[in-house]
Amino acid sequence: MTPHNELTNQSPQSPSISKRHPRFYFSDGNVVFRIEDTLYRIHRYFFRRDSLVFEAMFSLPVPVGERPEGEAEDRPIRLDGVECRDFDHLLSLMYPKDFNSYELSTIEDWKSVLKLATQWDFDSIRKLAIKHLALIASSADLLILGHQYDVTQWLLPRYIELCVRDETLTLEEGRKLGVDTVVTINSIRNQIRYRSNLNRHKDAIAELVQSVFITG
Repeated sequence: MTPHNELTNQSPQSPSISKRHPRFYFSDGNVVFRIEDTLYRIHRYFFRRDSLVFEAMFSLPVPVGERPEGEAEDRPIRLDGVECRDFDHLLSLMYPKDFNSYELSTIEDWKSVLKLATQWDFDSIRKLAIKHLALIASSADLLILGHQYDVTQWLLPRYIELCVRDETLTLEEGRKLGVDTVVTINSIRNQIRYRSNLNRHKDAIAELVQSVFITG
């Protein structure tokens, strides 16, 4: 089963050479995943409870005479297209070292979580990543991530912020956003600055930006 993610199973012909993750391989775990060359033995409870994708996968009946995938190292569930770094960040929220703080601190850390949470329908974890990214990421970064991972509530406010602020777009922001977006933002900035005062009213600006970037 591969909805909008890539969940594949270890085939008998696949290489068996792999290593156990030093942190996320638990002796009492009841599902084994393989990512790249690393084995994770964790608890399916969290995945079944919080992810619609994994809930559906774990609910599938096991064919008669076959062993369930993921029950042992020689038959792990392979998560192709996923990097260990991203999976580690996701698991750090399920198995925190300290319940009073998060190990994740950078934009890249939380982006990893947003990526997998979106891909696998971890709704509550996705909301957590959105909350933290909104606090630490720039408007340009949030626009890129918002389009990439369908975080629509970021888009209009961040476009407006870039259109009305006193400072012009930086070179770094321009490279991130791309030529078309930069030209459009600069066009709106000129309309706001050089037309009537009515065009500087926040409602008029919001309507203009929305018509260009959101509904246009």
